[in-house]
Amino acid sequence: MCISTVRPFRESQGAGQNYKKFGPEPPDHAIGRSRGGLTTKNHLVCDGRGRALAFLLTPGQSADTSWLQATLAEIRVAGTAGRPRTRPDRVMADKGYPSKANRAWLRERGIAATIPERD
Repeated sequence: MCISTVRPFRESQGAGQNYKKFGPEPPDHAIGRSRGGLTTKNHLVCDGRGRALAFLLTPGQSADTSWLQATLAEIRVAGTAGRPRTRPDRVMADKGYPSKANRAWLRERGIAATIPERD
């Protein structure tokens, strides 16, 4: 005769889910949901010496390409006289920023671009 014991059901080990959705995230919060969880993206414009000129913080699920123009629009470099400089001579960006629209926008403004194409 074989007697089997039935073990009671146990929940899985580990912490429970810590993300509770209480409605849409306010637009002034740069928190977004992506494959890695709750994330943000930093978009930084700096000069040739590494000094920050403009900075944007965006939700993690937003595409980099859609933020190039907005990030460049934040540039304000004060000179000794006159209006602050707002247009760079050249833009160097990573593979997250190439698009026909961005390249055309830069070309219309006479800004040279060094942005590698995606594979």
